[in-house]
Order: sequence, then C-alpha cells, then structure tokens
Amino acid sequence: MSQKKTNYLNADVELEESTPAVKKKSKKKQNKTLNTVKHVLGVIGTTFLSLFMIVIITCCIVAVTLTVYIMQFADSAFDVDLKNVDLSYTSFIYAKNSAGEQVEIKRLSGDENRIWVNMEQIPKHTQDAFTAVEDKRFYEHEGVDWKRTVRVTISTLFNGYGEGGSTITQQLVKNITGDDRVTPERKIREIFRALNLEKQYTKIDILEAYLNRVPLGGTVYGVGSAAYYYFGKTVDQLTIAESAILAGMTRSPSVLNPYANLERSKERQLYALKCMYEQGLITTDEYEAAKTEQVKFRLIVEGDAYGYKDPRYDEYYGNNANKDENSDGYDDEDTYEAYRWNEYEITQNWYVDAAIQQVIEDLSKAKGMTYAEAKADLYKGGYKIYLNMDMDIQEKLETFFKDPNNFFYSYDKTAIEENCAQAAFVLTDYRGNVVALAGGIGDKPGDGCFNRATQAILPIGSTMKPISVYGQAVDKDIINYSSMILDKCITLPEGTSWPSNFEGDYGSGGYIPAWYAVQQSKNTTAVRMAQVLGIDTCFNFLTDKLNVTTLDYTYDKAYSPIALGQLTQGMTLMELAGAYQIFGSGGVYYEPKLYNLITDYNDKTVIEQEPLGDRVMESDSAYITNRLLKAVTDTTNGSGRYAKIDGIEVVGKTGTSNDERVLAFAGLTADYCGVIRLGFDDNKNIGTTNYIYLAQVWHNFMVNVVNEDSTKTFAKDSNVVEKKYCTETGLLATSKCKNTAVGYYKADNLPKTCDSTHKDGEYVKKHGGETLLVPDWGTQKAEEDTSSTSSN
Repeated sequence: MSQKKTNYLNADVELEESTPAVKKKSKKKQNKTLNTVKHVLGVIGTTFLSLFMIVIITCCIVAVTLTVYIMQFADSAFDVDLKNVDLSYTSFIYAKNSAGEQVEIKRLSGDENRIWVNMEQIPKHTQDAFTAVEDKRFYEHEGVDWKRTVRVTISTLFNGYGEGGSTITQQLVKNITGDDRVTPERKIREIFRALNLEKQYTKIDILEAYLNRVPLGGTVYGVGSAAYYYFGKTVDQLTIAESAILAGMTRSPSVLNPYANLERSKERQLYALKCMYEQGLITTDEYEAAKTEQVKFRLIVEGDAYGYKDPRYDEYYGNNANKDENSDGYDDEDTYEAYRWNEYEITQNWYVDAAIQQVIEDLSKAKGMTYAEAKADLYKGGYKIYLNMDMDIQEKLETFFKDPNNFFYSYDKTAIEENCAQAAFVLTDYRGNVVALAGGIGDKPGDGCFNRATQAILPIGSTMKPISVYGQAVDKDIINYSSMILDKCITLPEGTSWPSNFEGDYGSGGYIPAWYAVQQSKNTTAVRMAQVLGIDTCFNFLTDKLNVTTLDYTYDKAYSPIALGQLTQGMTLMELAGAYQIFGSGGVYYEPKLYNLITDYNDKTVIEQEPLGDRVMESDSAYITNRLLKAVTDTTNGSGRYAKIDGIEVVGKTGTSNDERVLAFAGLTADYCGVIRLGFDDNKNIGTTNYIYLAQVWHNFMVNVVNEDSTKTFAKDSNVVEKKYCTETGLLATSKCKNTAVGYYKADNLPKTCDSTHKDGEYVKKHGGETLLVPDWGTQKAEEDTSSTSSN
C-alpha cells in the first residue's frame, strides 16, 4: 500500500513537473511569431521609408532640375526694339496730279505687305476690337493671363485640345521671334519673354507693335496694310464694323477673311462685336449699327452676308462666263491683231516701270548693295518714292502709244510681236525731271517688261551731230551761226570718197552756212567739224559732260560714230533726252531723273536728287545752237518741218541710222525736251515699213501737251545779238550786200564785216583763208569706218 502510494505521489510529482515545460515551449513559439511580425513590419516600414525618401529625393531632383531649366529661360536675354525690329514694310510710289497734290499710284511689297502706323493713327475702336477678341484682360495682366493659361492647360490635358491661351504680348513675342513650335519648352520661353517684354515697354508700345505685325491674310500684315487691302482706306478711316472684321479673322486669317469666305467673315465679325459690347467697349447703338452696316470691300466679293450683293461680281464674272474661251477679247475681224498681245494684268505704267528700275540702281549705289539686295530692300523697306511724273501728260502718252495707227499709215495686223516695229518716247523739262515716257507701241506686255525708253540701246543717226560737233564748235568759237563750211567729202587713204550725204551725193564742193548744214543734216560738214575739234574732244564731251554710258571706247572713237551717230551699240533714249536738254537749259546738263526724293517709313530722307546741274556749255553757245536747230523745223525744206506747232516755237533734229534701221527725232519747246525713236528691237531695216515721219508723230502727241499756259518762245540769251549777215560770205552785212538774212551771234565774238569788194562769190574765193574757218582736208588721211553712207 505504501509503495503504490509512493508511485502515485511520484506520478503526481512528475505531473506537476511537466506542466511548466509545456508553457515555456508555447511562449517561445509566440515570441518567435511576434519577432517575425516585427521583422516583417520593420522591413515594410524600411521599404516604405526608403521609397518615400526616394520620392522625396526624386522630387527634389526634379524640382531643382525644373527650377534650373526654367531659370535658364528666365535668365535668357530677350531685348528687342519694337520699332526697329526687322520687318517687311510696304513701299509707296507717289506722283503729283493736275492739282499739284501728291497721289499714291503704286504699292510695292514682298512676302509681307505691311504699312507701319503709329498708335495715334489707329482708332480706339480698332484697338478695342483686337483686345476684346484676343486678350480681354490685356490692360490688367503683366504679359501672361494666368487664369486663362491654367484653364487652357487643363482643357488640353483632359480633352486633348483647348482654345488659345496666349495673350497679345505672347503673340507679339511669337511673331517677333518666329518661335512657334508646339512644345512645352517653347511655351515656357514665350511666357518668360512676355513677362520680360512687359517690363521694358508700356501697354501702348506693345499693342502698337502687335497691330502692325498681326497677320491678316496672305501677304497682308498689320492693320495699316489690311485697311487698304480690304476696304481701300487708311487705318484712321476704319469704322467699328470694319475693325471687327479684321479682329475677327485673326484666328485663321487665310480662311476667315472676306475674300476667302464672306459668310464666315460675317460670323467672326459678329463674334468680335459681341465681345466688344459685352466688355463695355461700344454702346448698344454702336453695336446694333455695326451689325447691320453694309461694309464695302475694295475687291470683288461673292455673296450677301453683309446685306447686299456686290454689283461688280455679276458684271465681271458674268461677262467672263459668257465669253468665248477662244476669243482674244478684241472685237476685230482678224483672229489676232498686231500690237495686241497682252495676256497679263497691268498694275503700273511705263513710267513706274522705269522709276522702279532707277530707284533700285540708286539704292544699290547709296547702300553698297548688289542689285538683287537693293531690289529686295525696296520691296520690304517701307520707302516713299516721289516721282517727277506729270500724271496728266503720262496718261495722254500711254493712250497715244496704245494705238499703232499713230505711228503707221498701215501695218500687218497679223504680225507677231517679234515682227512689229516699235517706238519709245521720253519727255523732260529743263531741270532733268522726266515728265513722261513710253516704252512701246500697243499693249504693254506686263509689269516690269522691257522698256525701250530706258533699256533699248540703239543708233541715233544724225541727232548725234548737234551734241557731238556743232554745239561744241559754237562753244569753242570755231563756227558761228552763218560761218561757211566746205560741203565736200574727204578722201580716205585708199582713195575712196567719204562720206556721202543723205541724198547720195558727196557734197557740192562749195561752201554752205552752218545753219544750212544743220538744217540739211549734211554728213560732209559734220565730219569736217569733227576733224577740227578732234575725235577725243568730241568723244570726251559725250562721255564726261553728257554722261553717255553706252559708247565703245575702242570702236566709237571714229568719225562715223561721233560725227554721224553710227555708234557700235547706240544710246538709250533717256541719255539722248538728257543730252538735248542743254539746248533749252542754257548749257546746263541735268541727269534725267524719274524721282526727286526717297524717304523711309519714318519719313527720314534716304536719297534726295541733286537740284543743281553741271554747266557743260556757255549759255550763249547753247542758245545759238538752239537757233541752228530752229532752222530744221522752221523752214519749208527742213527735215523736221512737220514738228511745227502753231503758236509754239519748236526746234529739233531728225536722225536716221545706217540703211534706215532706226529713226529718231529730238524736239524742243520752251517748256519741254521730247525725244522719240522708231525701229525694230533687233535693229533690222525699217525702210519698207509704212511709217509716219517721226517729226509728225512728235507733233501729233505734243499738241496734246501744249496749251494756253505754255511758254511760247525760248528765252533769248542776254549775250546773244541778232545781226544781218551776207548770205554770200557769212559775214556781217553792210548796205552794199545784196542778199542778207538774220543770224544769231555772241556779242563778244561777232563775225567780221563783209568787204565791199565781194561780188558773185569772189570774196569767198579770194579771202577764204581769212574768213573760212574750215579748210579743205580733201587729201588728208582719215581712219574711218566706211560702212555708213547715209545719215540724216
């Protein structure tokens, strides 16, 4: 019993001893689990902390990078002179009308047609129209409208598009820089540049620059150019309705302008007016009136969106629609009529063509540019060019040259352009101002076409004689009005007689007075005058004094070119006019000029023509030569007799080149010097052409120029006296001289008095060496081109 008891007791003890061990084991397991959780949580916490730190660091890096990036734009210089930024401005050409007022006759523009206008010229309602549509908080923000920018950004992010968020200042920045790529970088640059621009300029400066740069359809930029292009007005004349049209098209000017789509233009105009009204910029009455205004456009528009139909539309397009497609536009029995080949729109006359050419050449010299650079500069430089053109006379000349019947008794009406004889005319006053010119008969082929008045280099025939030999001979006191000159050819080294006169003879062998030699255009006497003067003297006078640029320094230093006008190339008609001016200006040469002043768009003088001329001949010599030319037109057998105008004194000289290839006439009144030339462009023979004498053609035009206010006679030179001379000797007449006439002489260089012993020419034979200033060079050698046999 006791033993069992002991075992039980032991069992109890064992039982009691085993209980703490079980508990200990369970506790360890719990601790292990807890540690695992803590470890996991620690790892998670560390991970999140690391990620958070990475995000923070990344954000810091991004922020720093973005800050540095943005600061680069903020620090980048954007300093621009809004007035002198490189722009393309429209150039203007002006001429005086009959009332003496400067009238705009032509605009020149390159890729950008722009007219700069100052803010005070732009109506307030025009300014308001653009700010209302484009930037209603323009006067409130500092370059960027942040509210609008945020709204547009959000709209773009969520919808993929948004309305324009750029302010007027930002648009100006984009226009100036040309930086218009659709990227975030460009937008950031634009924002900082806009903020910078607003710090440098006032709102007025910025709006003025914007309104002068804003694109408004095609090559039209700025409200100044748009006012003319769309409405034919200056900007200060724009109405509220017209201003709203311009402001309304800014979003897409190529599509929303009235010439592209009249209805959409009207829709945008109404939108602009609504913006102006809602922003309190116009009154209710102004709003209602502008909505219904029947705006008139400069060019033809299609539709009735503005409350009326353009009457020109049906008139122009309707007529064209009914035309035969094969018709040449002329009501003539011939399928094609000569001198009617124009297929192009003509926007400028012959004078403007020539003036543009002269301006480009002068700008090239003045600015040290190439011709191409000067041309580009003219078309974008905003110049104002004031022409010397008389608009009334030019219009008459254009009309006269339009009709070939003014030049030919008859002509081949089926001839093509290349086979049509052509003519040109230049009219100047006696200060070098070109009053009018024409460069071709019939249709003007186009703008800037070949101009025979200024560009054709052709022979001038005997019109050369007064400017190369006779005028100088008088000026150097070699001859006077009645000096006797030997009418006899010279003998060339090979024994050939040269030259012949127009009639085919080789001279009478006798002596003829100077005035008669000029009147009959004797080749023999002209050559002898050249011999006395010397070829170099004659040549240098033409090139150095009369500014003839087309002479050949090798081949034109010979008697045929210098004395007879048979030049290697020829002269331009403009240069011929300049040369003949001296016989009406008292011996002063003025270079022919088509304009008198060029200014820039700020009215600063760029080129001003020199008003003073160069004296190339004494005034008394010029007047006496003028009297020699009077014999050509004022006598019944003078070659220029058909040029006479009733009541108006006319002097002049005819000219015919070799084999009648080119005809010319230089005629002068007391007010004008006019030169005309007729011939083929390729210098072929014109002898078979049934032409009207050029002196007659000259007359037929000039009778439309002279009027009751025209100066009737040339002013007599104070140093010239009229004296009777003996027609047998050319000396001053006495009471014993049977045949006398009136001549013109220098008061300080009168001829000798005729000797009483002369009779039937015996005086000439006996005293020829004393009184005849030109001896017989019949046996003298002369290097000469003998191809010329006829000049008149």
